[in-house]
Amino acid sequence: MRSAPLREICLQIADGSIGLFDNIRQYISFMRKVSRAFLRILRHPSRIRRDLVLFYMDTCGSDATPIISLLGLLIGVILAFQAIVQLGRFGVQSYVVNLVGTVIVTELAPLVTAVVLAGRTGSAFAAELSSMKNDDELDALVTLGIDPCEYMLLPKFIAMILVLPCLTIISDICGIAGGMMIVCSMLDVSISEYINKCIEVIHVVDLTQGLTKSCFFGYIVATIGCMKGMYAERNARGVGSSTTSAVVSAIFLIVVMDAVITALFGLTSS
Repeated sequence: MRSAPLREICLQIADGSIGLFDNIRQYISFMRKVSRAFLRILRHPSRIRRDLVLFYMDTCGSDATPIISLLGLLIGVILAFQAIVQLGRFGVQSYVVNLVGTVIVTELAPLVTAVVLAGRTGSAFAAELSSMKNDDELDALVTLGIDPCEYMLLPKFIAMILVLPCLTIISDICGIAGGMMIVCSMLDVSISEYINKCIEVIHVVDLTQGLTKSCFFGYIVATIGCMKGMYAERNARGVGSSTTSAVVSAIFLIVVMDAVITALFGLTSS
């Protein structure tokens, strides 16, 4: 009787391992196709669908600017308030600006922006491609001699890699502005002093770290969303499952990549 739960646990672990191996295999196969399409584009840049790149930059960037700005502002407000409360216990409230500026620029702004776009844009990519696959539109492109990776996927990749760093900068500015609202109202700090302190404590390496993360995060969101859509099942359930899987997988890889890049920058700066 006691061996049955153990057997079920072992089966679940085995199923999870097989599913992970299948996802890795699919990702490698998918990236091989995308790499070949990218090399063809490099040889013939005129084949890039610039209209689609601009369209996805508009839908992924301009339409997401209000929510990114609001989240960045609120994150700055929350972080500054908590920093004042916690650092005030030790009498080092003068370091609140240091904490708010560096943490927002290096960690919170890139991470929150990427998570929002993973839920907003990555899921949209997966739903769009899985619906096209379900309606045989991707097969129609192949029949016409058009590579779906080159025609449909590369514009999404280029748009996300260009847009996410720009949204990260907007989130940085709004987060620092949110922190300024709390610091200047609760502490004896003027706006000019706050801005000068932020310029002093935020170094080029901090901005580089945040923007580097955002570029990798954009690549992850685009590749995972497109891969899940391309490999979705040809039914209505496949559209829903590919969308959910795209969001979960992208957020997981974003967090992992964030830890890796942070560790690398920490090793190089030490």
